[in-house]
Amino acid sequence: MPVPDRFRSAFSTSTLKTLETNGGKLLLHNPLFFRSAYTGTVTENERRSFTPIALLEPTRVVAGRCTCVAWMKPDDLCRHVAVLVSRISAGNGALPGEQFETSMWRAIGFASFSEARELAGEGSADPREQVLRKYVLTDQEQELLKRGSGSTRLLWESSAWYRWAKAMFLRFGDGAGAKLVLRDGALFLLAEGVEVPLPANAVEQVIETRSGAIARAGGFDVMREGVTPSFRIELTAERALRFVPVLLTRDAKIHERAALPRFGRWCLVGKLFATPAPMPAMFAEKRAGEQSFLFDMRPAAGLPFDRETVIPEAEVFDFIEKHRDELAKMPATLAPENVRNAQPVRLEDEVVFDFAAPHRDLLEASITFKAGDQVVTAAEMAKARKDGVRALNRGSLWIDVTDPQFSWLDGATVGKNGRVLLTKLELLRIRGSLRGRQLFSGDGSCERVFRMFDELQVSADAPAPSDLGMDLYAYQQTGYHWLWLLQQNGFGGLLCDDMGLGKTHQAMALIRGLTYVNPELSVLVVCPTSLLDHWREKLAQYVPGITVTLTSYGIVRSRIEQFRGRKFDLLILDEVQTIKNSETSTHQALRAIEKRIAVGLTGTPVENHGRELMALLDFVVPGYLPKHIEDTATLQRLVRPFVLRRTKSQVLTQLPPKIVDKRYCELTAEQRALYREVVEARAKPLRALLRGGGKIPYIHVFAALNYLKQICNHPASVTGGLATDATTSGKWELFVDLINECMASGLKVVVFSQYLKMLELIEQHLEKQEIGYASIKGATVERGQQIWRFREDPDCRVFTASLRAGGLGIDLTSASVVIHYDRWWNQAREDQATDRVHRLGQNKGVQVIKLITRGTLEEKIDALIAKKADLATDLLRPDDPGLVKQFTVEELEGLLAYE
Repeated sequence: MPVPDRFRSAFSTSTLKTLETNGGKLLLHNPLFFRSAYTGTVTENERRSFTPIALLEPTRVVAGRCTCVAWMKPDDLCRHVAVLVSRISAGNGALPGEQFETSMWRAIGFASFSEARELAGEGSADPREQVLRKYVLTDQEQELLKRGSGSTRLLWESSAWYRWAKAMFLRFGDGAGAKLVLRDGALFLLAEGVEVPLPANAVEQVIETRSGAIARAGGFDVMREGVTPSFRIELTAERALRFVPVLLTRDAKIHERAALPRFGRWCLVGKLFATPAPMPAMFAEKRAGEQSFLFDMRPAAGLPFDRETVIPEAEVFDFIEKHRDELAKMPATLAPENVRNAQPVRLEDEVVFDFAAPHRDLLEASITFKAGDQVVTAAEMAKARKDGVRALNRGSLWIDVTDPQFSWLDGATVGKNGRVLLTKLELLRIRGSLRGRQLFSGDGSCERVFRMFDELQVSADAPAPSDLGMDLYAYQQTGYHWLWLLQQNGFGGLLCDDMGLGKTHQAMALIRGLTYVNPELSVLVVCPTSLLDHWREKLAQYVPGITVTLTSYGIVRSRIEQFRGRKFDLLILDEVQTIKNSETSTHQALRAIEKRIAVGLTGTPVENHGRELMALLDFVVPGYLPKHIEDTATLQRLVRPFVLRRTKSQVLTQLPPKIVDKRYCELTAEQRALYREVVEARAKPLRALLRGGGKIPYIHVFAALNYLKQICNHPASVTGGLATDATTSGKWELFVDLINECMASGLKVVVFSQYLKMLELIEQHLEKQEIGYASIKGATVERGQQIWRFREDPDCRVFTASLRAGGLGIDLTSASVVIHYDRWWNQAREDQATDRVHRLGQNKGVQVIKLITRGTLEEKIDALIAKKADLATDLLRPDDPGLVKQFTVEELEGLLAYE
């Protein structure tokens, strides 16, 4: 037999030729190997014997030696080595050492060695193997062997089981003639009278050797994919789901997998060795994130087919809900009916509240939930939650007990008759928590509070606005009656009408109504500093003679001790979004004030996220909201009874043509000093001249008045520079608050000023805040483009205009708010500018806001305008000093004064 091509380079041409011509006279006897070292006895002409040794790798001869010569060249090995190599590598297949490592004999021997089985008649090692070891063992391995230690491989190769396995391999090769036998439940391998008990972890290789021939020789059937994996599902006494792996044979018989002998991939079913057929994953779940496996025992690939899985009771409902379709496909022999046809229910259909007659301030109701054709009571649900039940099982219905909508049950008072005792506030909280359609039944006296959740309820017992001397529009009367009903039941609330719909008037009606019934009631109103004058004016107008405590948020925060020990019957919080963050010191200070009822007013109850609304509602209705709210829909239901919000579009038919509102502010310290300086330097000499009866220098008077007006606007408008936190004005702060409120309410705004520098400061602020704006001034060329942009571009929110350029001939009806930053001398001119917004084509109510600085000529101008509605004619230019000619000397002197 020739030397395979992969090894021919190790031999000279003459050696290869000798082997080809005389190879039949060279015979190999008793081959032996150890790892990659091979030896044997080669006889030549049946007379002389030689012992060659070869170290082989799969593609080359590493080294060779022989007893025929003392030394050989690496590429000129002797013919005896050539015979050894050619015989052991016949067919260019794997070498014997490689074949042995994958043989069943090696598997049996190593498994027996690992289990420390005894081997009868061990015998001694072949001396030739000791020689081979010297060629392949490293120095370190040999040293370890001398010490009686070493790796598992070294110890295995030194064992009797290794020698046995190698001898069986050399004797029987791939096991031809061997067979597998079963006796008394144990498996044995029988080969030519030699019977070897098989370790379980070696059986797999025996079964697969020679394509199952050894097993079949022993009377077994061998069938790959001969059984189908599945589960038998049990519902435990602890309400858990147990998934027991089973195997189904082709005759539909069920075998519990754990009870069958298993040998690697193979299991023994009677006389059948079979592997499970590949099955798609059952009950697979998607994980939320890569690391969820740390907390979830269920693999994303599905439940394991080779071991039992228990879904704990706390997770059963979610599991059934996710996998109900798969469960429905399970055969009746593998899953109980209430699992196969499971219908997970979250009780979202119908809830019936059956009220008994109220007991003092408490309501008593039987609450029942409809689930399919089943009825579950609140008392049953409460007990199940107390007992830690995850899901109530009623036939095929699985009712979710831990649904967050039932968290209120944990603190509910349930009587022996199964009825729940409730306060009015608890009833509304329950109604907000539950998702199902809710029906009223029972005592009719409870229905009014019950209906507060369904629709806007108003009180018929409130004093009529006409009796209070107040003229309210219909929607404002609705708001007043709604507030009255809340306070009658001990509730606060949030009035969140759009800006300009008269929230202040509705709150004033509540104050007026309560003090009309009981003048001794104590009322506290808290508002931003910029609105103090506005509230003083309204309180003086509508509740004269009634003591109402009026203060600002800043005062409450810094002087909370002034309010401790006092109890207020009514607390009104204007612009209540100021305390939307419950962690602020202002919010905490206001919480420390003792009050019976709190009402918040805001046009922007939610500026950033739902937690702001929750903080506000928790303030005006403390203890109402649950600690955890599952979603936005639940929050919307919960807030419904205590939040009233109307938009301008909703109540447009009830709106007046326009609402005119004056907003007052104070000079800052810097403004006050600058104002006094101008009065002393410019106005005082002019006043002396006026008192002396001299010729009136109207142009100088006009200039002085304009200078004072610009100081009221903003110091930067007369000193130059930009508006900063360090340089501000009372009017500027009021204006910024108004703009922020309008932006939060989604409104478009037109701002008029007669001073270009002031318009420049406003536009710089809008750019800094990234608020889109358009503008018309005297120098504007593309007027039409600016107007079009403001009308058509939803991101263009503000239109700035000088009174002269923007007061006539343009259509700004896309706006609904007009702010006159500074007052003009002529009421008609202001009205003309306002009518650019409030004109034909306007489909929204328009609010007109005029900013006035207290204690300055602005307040005096406002009084004069009210007194003289027509101070000048349209023939006068807006910047004509002749305007001041319309004032008397006394009036001019008063304008120039500063008291």
